[in-house]
Amino acid sequence: MRRLFRSAFSDNRGSTLIETAVAMLVVIPMLLWLFEMCMYCYTTAVLQYAARQGVEYAMTHGTDAPNCSGPGGSINRTCPDAAGANVTGVVAQMAKSGGHNMTSLTVQSTWAAGNNNPESSVTVMITTPYTPYIHLPFVPSTIKGTATGNIVY
Repeated sequence: MRRLFRSAFSDNRGSTLIETAVAMLVVIPMLLWLFEMCMYCYTTAVLQYAARQGVEYAMTHGTDAPNCSGPGGSINRTCPDAAGANVTGVVAQMAKSGGHNMTSLTVQSTWAAGNNNPESSVTVMITTPYTPYIHLPFVPSTIKGTATGNIVY
């Protein structure tokens, strides 16, 4: 009996298959989570870039520009785009380049001094829900991006 018991547990056939299966139970979810976090970081970078592009557009389309965007300035000039819709359009166009669904993208443009005169600051804030490719725990559900700059002209 002792001999039979000892020979049954000294047989190593099939142990590699079992060890590989157990290791894959840990490795595959880690790789999927890593892929999802890389996509989240990529989408965040695209949105940050889009916010910077929106600020750049607002900075170069101040009161002195012929096609200004923003709430007008102190020189009694009204802008054709007082609400900043062109800034929102630039941000939306840049955000779509990331490959994610940006239909529920929220863009908020704020001019700190209430006007778009040179040297005033403008802030563009983007918020969008993040739809993961693979639903895994610890993946944030929203992405936010913010950029601020001073209007040049």
